[in-house]
Amino acid sequence: MSHMIPVELHLNEQAIYKGEFEPLQIVHEALVKLLSSDDLTKRRISIRTASNDLIYADMFLGEIHKHYGHCILHVTTSPLTLTNREWRQVGFDHLALSIQDRALARDFFHKGLKMDIVRDDTHITVVTTGNTALFFFAAEPGQPLTDGIPSRIHHIGFVVDDLEAAYSHLQANFPEFASEFTLLERLERWSLYGRVTIGDITFMIQLSQIKEKFRGFPSPQDFTDIMYNYRSRPYGVRFQPDE
Repeated sequence: MSHMIPVELHLNEQAIYKGEFEPLQIVHEALVKLLSSDDLTKRRISIRTASNDLIYADMFLGEIHKHYGHCILHVTTSPLTLTNREWRQVGFDHLALSIQDRALARDFFHKGLKMDIVRDDTHITVVTTGNTALFFFAAEPGQPLTDGIPSRIHHIGFVVDDLEAAYSHLQANFPEFASEFTLLERLERWSLYGRVTIGDITFMIQLSQIKEKFRGFPSPQDFTDIMYNYRSRPYGVRFQPDE
């Protein structure tokens, strides 16, 4: 599709905002363009169709229009409330990065480090181990939730079950992954550090092999019943091919 998509946002069933967008623009872009910052900040936001189907903010407007024949979205917002309830931090879930070469990043983390691809399109690339994920966005000005500047990180740590085998695989398939292969020992693990350059960003990658007596969690249910399994379905994809 190359034609413009007419979009209607029905805000809290009190006001209607209209605009036209490219098919590969996402719902988030329509929200930012058509609604005020007061409508969007410090508020809980839900987006649905008239038939109450849930719509994701990172869905393509063309995808919605193709599925329903229109792009009329009902946006419900409500203020966030302050509370003093107790809470806990469960664990690392995902890291999102703005990057210049998403294809190379996808290939390195998928083919090199064996992460699964659960989304890869013009908006986002998502690779995962299941319980954790990396999100890659294009480092381009004007994209939602990014300033267009490539992200800078110190390193990304992964756990493997055989360091020598993992290193051999990377050297055979991604010889640009540079490491002196010095295994550093800690009380609970052996770790290998290496670097790979993707676009203007150099990632330092830590691969760790946990020593047997330190493996596992004393109470797995403390987090497995709360964390999301990224491998459970394509990430952010609302409509399956057979829908």
